[in-house]
Amino acid sequence: MREPIFWLSRPLAAAALGLVAFASLPASGQTAKELRIGVQFGLGYLPLYVANDAGFFAKQMREHGLEPVPVTFVHVAGAPQINDGLLSGNLEIGGGGYTAMMVFCDRTRTAGDSQFLGVTALSSVPYELFTVNPSLRSLKDLDRAKDKIGVPSVRVSVPAIYLQMAAEQLFGAGKHGAFDELTVSLAQPDGVISLLSGGGVVNGYLLSPPFSQQVTGKPNVRKVWSSNELFGSPATALVTWTTAKFRRDNPQLFAAFVAAIRDAMALIAQDPKWAADIYVRAESSKLPLALLSDVLADKASLRFTLAPEQSETIAGFLARTGSLKRAALSWKDFFFPELHKENGN
Repeated sequence: MREPIFWLSRPLAAAALGLVAFASLPASGQTAKELRIGVQFGLGYLPLYVANDAGFFAKQMREHGLEPVPVTFVHVAGAPQINDGLLSGNLEIGGGGYTAMMVFCDRTRTAGDSQFLGVTALSSVPYELFTVNPSLRSLKDLDRAKDKIGVPSVRVSVPAIYLQMAAEQLFGAGKHGAFDELTVSLAQPDGVISLLSGGGVVNGYLLSPPFSQQVTGKPNVRKVWSSNELFGSPATALVTWTTAKFRRDNPQLFAAFVAAIRDAMALIAQDPKWAADIYVRAESSKLPLALLSDVLADKASLRFTLAPEQSETIAGFLARTGSLKRAALSWKDFFFPELHKENGN
């Protein structure tokens, strides 16, 4: 029997984040009374939804000697709100962009209980630039007078960082900001709408699955570039992280979370149709199940891995451009030790 999904609507999620008194963390040695996970929207969060819907969170809590606690997904605006929730005790774990997490980990290395580190990777995807500008054939053709490129957040989101990496690759060191002026902050669903309507808000967008599949083959929409050109394969985009305090105070719950995500990734690989159905219900998606199943079965478009991919390439760029104070020696610098035996890079 599947465990029910505990879900907060956006208004309730906002209210939950304000209930500091109710949400305070238990004392050292005790277990948290609930597991609140901060998320945004997208197929990359699927392992979290599957772990809950398929009962893996509850199963692993029992196997780690715990009575299962309720699991709640709290929708937040972005990574800064996740950090606020983790530090205030209103969230136990957050899920979001890997590049943002790298920066937060770097900034809190000496912060004691408030140090952030990764718990698991979630998903690896290519971000692909689609355009309705017929004269745009490559990144070198981008024109300040004509092109507006949508990304979830300018300069700091994963696809915005990838575009900076591409600029450095094209124009050399110190030129990573060459395309920044062309970018516009816009949610992926709105980017799809803009492209399919002919380019009203933006005439290009760096899309990830399943949004990239939605525009592929549509009239006047063409793919110009893929982040696979940077890495040779999909790179980790989404991860989960938490504080040193949560891990210290809740070792069994922490271990149960990691094990449940591992189980969820195995289920996605074994039964993409079931996983697609879970996603549709979790996010009230209107995307066709057949499309989602095809995306989940295509390892060139979307991969779910417990350990991250392409970390060191991304961290090296962030260090060169000043976002990280020091270059990471390994992907393990960004994750708690429980993940270190995994095959990451």
